[in-house]
Amino acid sequence: MPGLWKAVISRRKTSGGRRPAVEAGDSRIPRRLRPRDRRRRRRRSWWSPNRGRVRSGAMTDLDRYHRQMRLPGIGAEGQARLGRGSVFIAGCGALGTVAADLLCRAGVGTLVIVDRDLVESTNLQRQTLYTERDASRSTPKAEAARLRLAQANSNVRVRAFVEEIDSETIASLAEGCDLVLDGLDNFETRYLLNDFAVSTGVPYLYGAGVATQGMSMPVLSRRGPGSSATIRWNDAETTPCLRCLFPTPPPAGSTPTCDTAGVLGSVTMTVAAHQATQAIKLLVGDVGAVDRSLRSFDLWTNVNRSLGIEASIDPDCPCCARGQYEHLDAAPASTRILCGRNAVQIRSEAGDVEIDLDAVAKRLAGLGTIEKVDGSIRGRLRDERSPDGDPVSVVVFADGRAIIEGATDPAWARGVFDRVVGR
Repeated sequence: MPGLWKAVISRRKTSGGRRPAVEAGDSRIPRRLRPRDRRRRRRRSWWSPNRGRVRSGAMTDLDRYHRQMRLPGIGAEGQARLGRGSVFIAGCGALGTVAADLLCRAGVGTLVIVDRDLVESTNLQRQTLYTERDASRSTPKAEAARLRLAQANSNVRVRAFVEEIDSETIASLAEGCDLVLDGLDNFETRYLLNDFAVSTGVPYLYGAGVATQGMSMPVLSRRGPGSSATIRWNDAETTPCLRCLFPTPPPAGSTPTCDTAGVLGSVTMTVAAHQATQAIKLLVGDVGAVDRSLRSFDLWTNVNRSLGIEASIDPDCPCCARGQYEHLDAAPASTRILCGRNAVQIRSEAGDVEIDLDAVAKRLAGLGTIEKVDGSIRGRLRDERSPDGDPVSVVVFADGRAIIEGATDPAWARGVFDRVVGR
């Protein structure tokens, strides 16, 4: 190498200090001293079946759903059926976000998403439609989900409601939907969904997940499909309703929750994927392919069970046998402890009324810091402490609800509501 450098220097001297002319790529000259090869090299690129095609206009169904339409159970006709379908997703948490995302990308025509809650940082581990920005701004879950789904498939109509699902609202919220998908975290509302589905003759897809365990099952009531229902099934395809298997909701505090037992994100994803798959089967008209069992699993211990439940139809079930819908007929609860939130939800005693958010904001302005976010008002009360000494925040919605954060005693939370929001 020293000899080569001497040759280069001597050649520079003989050429008057100018760099000598050498052939590009001359291996005797160090790379940084070689003249550039100015020939344009052809770039390598991944081969694509669409390479060289000129595409114009919006993405077609064949472009978007091609791989799905190749499935024998779907095809072009099944895809068209999905496009005409409508699904009511009750709750947009760990189950609801995954199911909504899958159904949206599958091309289900209309998704109705209802959730009363706001995005928090603890949601991000498993609730797949939300971002850190949503959590920092306390965006309502339904609204954040709607915006994210619109980015995934703008052809799907997504209707989002930041509301409580109760006996007074469920009929209007789920009107015209072909099936009900359970994305909830409380049994009280699940029994309401069961009553509604049985009474109207639409399928109900139950699902739950906590810790490392999950379960799901469909409800195709013996009372049969409703007169206007688009999904039809016969007597041989019926299943027990929720009350056939579990006649009454478990007592409050008797079952583990995500807050007390934790939850593995892949568990809720697995449950929601199973629910979404059954929904697709129902919407394309392949009711016979629906998994009519109580499917349960533990992802940590690798245990999977499929319990046949056809024989568990209760001949004296108050719901699907006698047509008694006590959860659907009951008045909505005015207070409710929110699972895993250290918070209590309060509903105005005046009933279904709109709250003047501007007036509430003025009232809260002298009590602490106020922020208005997407149709709600959040205020941190400066001088208020819960009985446990925790700081207190209030989130007020236009539909007459408020969430008192930092509270676990409904009576105490009601007092805060009356002072801050009014009766």
